[in-house]
Amino acid sequence: MRPTAADPSLRPAFLGLLRALAASRALDPEDLEQRVWLRAASEPRASRPEARLRALTLQEFHRAATEEQEYAEGLRICADRVSGGVGEDGRSADPELLALAAERARELRATVARLPSRCPALVAALLESPAFSYRELAEELAMPRGSIGPTRSRCLGCLRRLLRPGHAG
Repeated sequence: MRPTAADPSLRPAFLGLLRALAASRALDPEDLEQRVWLRAASEPRASRPEARLRALTLQEFHRAATEEQEYAEGLRICADRVSGGVGEDGRSADPELLALAAERARELRATVARLPSRCPALVAALLESPAFSYRELAEELAMPRGSIGPTRSRCLGCLRRLLRPGHAG
């Protein structure tokens, strides 16, 4: 019987690559490892499980890096929208811009509060400044560190749907 790429004995063979990739983009190596193992476990047996595990590691790294980049860009866009042109000092010459920014912030907070399950607390913690590390988030929210990334992805997807124009709520 051929082994799968999820064979635990293969862990040492890809762990160095995984850690180096995670460090190159400041990704959580444990979150990345969990993603790789979940993918590997869902696949059929492979004739070359080591090669398949390496390929899965690279694929999941690229996905995670892209998600992180999109997440950071989304936060920047959201901050720009919420600020509504308000300067770093919080001042604006236009009171209308201040009122619009305050309304956008209220709308965002109300939408975050409507998210299901652990999402409101997780999204609020993700927006803290300075940002929490995954270890700190795990402690703060009493959830496994490896589930923060996948949960964050689901929560942000839900938030995107709720913020979509024309969403009936």
